Amino acid sequence: MATRMSTTMGCPRCKGLLTIMRSCGRVRMACDQCDRRFQIHEVADRLDEQAEEILSRWNCIIYD
Repeated sequence: MATRMSTTMGCPRCKGLLTIMRSCGRVRMACDQCDRRFQIHEVADRLDEQAEEILSRWNCIIYD
């Protein structure tokens, strides 16, 4: 079961809003508008305070 949390971050591709998606320890960000998915390290330099607060809830983020 995946958890989805909305953010105020804009998509680097289309500027739509990004959603944080977490499933089984794996975290991705997805654009609500163009549906492109990003690994956390791809958008880490753009994280805003809201996204950082959400991500800080988990002590481990797995990406591949």
